[in-house]
Formats: sequence, C-alpha cells, structure tokens
Amino acid sequence: MIITENFDIYNAQKLKTGKIGTRGIPLGDGQFRFVVRVIIFSQTGDKVLIQQRQVTKSSFPHFWDFTASGGVQAGELFHEAATRELLEETGIFHDFSNVPSRLTIQFYEGWSEIFIIQKNIPLKDLKLQKSEVSAMQWVSEDELNALIDEGKFIPFHYAKHIFDYIRFNGETSFVEN
Repeated sequence: MIITENFDIYNAQKLKTGKIGTRGIPLGDGQFRFVVRVIIFSQTGDKVLIQQRQVTKSSFPHFWDFTASGGVQAGELFHEAATRELLEETGIFHDFSNVPSRLTIQFYEGWSEIFIIQKNIPLKDLKLQKSEVSAMQWVSEDELNALIDEGKFIPFHYAKHIFDYIRFNGETSFVEN
C-alpha cells in the first residue's frame, strides 16, 4: 500500500500559498515546504539521542541523524508534526504544543523547524519504525563529533554546535535592568 504525503506550499516569506504539494514531486520556483526535526538530550545535557537511517532511505542511507524528523503534512501545525514524527520513528510520545522550536534552518526546499527537549529514555523502551530507522543510541558531544568527522553523520552545518543549544538557554544572556 502506497501512502501519499501531501504538504502545504509556502512562499519565500513563509506564508501558505493555499497550494498543496506531494512528496516526491519537485516544487516550483518560489515554492517551499517545512519539515520538523526533534532532538532529544539527556536530562543532564551530556548525551544526545541519535538514529541510524535505514539503508533503503533515498537520501543519506545508513547515516546517523538526530532523534526524529519528517515533513509537515498539509493542515498540520509544527508542534503536531514534531509529536507525530517522534512517535512514529521512536515510539516516544511527547506533546510539543507548549514547546517552541529552538532553531529554523533553511534547506534546498524550505525550512526545518528544530525542537529540542531533555528527557531520559532507556533504549529498551524505543519502538523503532523499521522502514525508517535501523538503530538508535545515546552519544556524547565527542562521540557525535567523531561520527561527523568520519562522514557517518548527515552533514548538517549546525551539528557540531548542537550541544550549545543545551548549554545556553537562548541567544543572549541580556537581562533588562
């Protein structure tokens, strides 16, 4: 059974155009879409939960990636997509309705909204989506950087700095007097 994934199409100002796109069909000029990415850190912030993509994935097969990600479906809000993708790929339920995305990254087709949370999850409690994920593990910053340096992690330009988003709560420490 083939499932068609549809998504809202946005303009360069990140406004919905009223048009719907279909996964696998290239977008036209001036058309964009959103994806979400969930990154889970341990409660202490010293480890991040990563997944290994299945060898059958069309992009970056068998590479390591952050916890969960996927396209925002038509009519879906970002926090709903984050909740759905995390549940689908890992079996973990987390309600993102009161969690703001921490980072927006532009990619060739649109933008990735990145949600970051801290939660201790035993690996034995994970229920991997076999069609997408082949393995998951907790890694330290040094272990993550080694995977990046070895070319085994998807080459996100922010990946080597992702632990900074746990170390620092926000862009600045400016406090108004």
